[in-house]
Amino acid sequence: MRPLLFAGLGIGFILMGAGLYALTLRKQKPAAAVPTKAQQREQAALADENKKMRFAAGGSAGLGVVFLILSLI
Repeated sequence: MRPLLFAGLGIGFILMGAGLYALTLRKQKPAAAVPTKAQQREQAALADENKKMRFAAGGSAGLGVVFLILSLI
């Protein structure tokens, strides 16, 4: 029963990581020819948010891989 639990958790965390990564790939609005300061701040905030979400996606997928390896031991 224990390996089945770890395998399920591993697959769940890997899918969660894939979902978080997919959220970072959403389409952005086309930028204006001359962006205003507010638009530049918004783009910088979105880039920072994407960086954090990709880091979280990698962490959760890595944890899922660890759980899958534990299910094999």
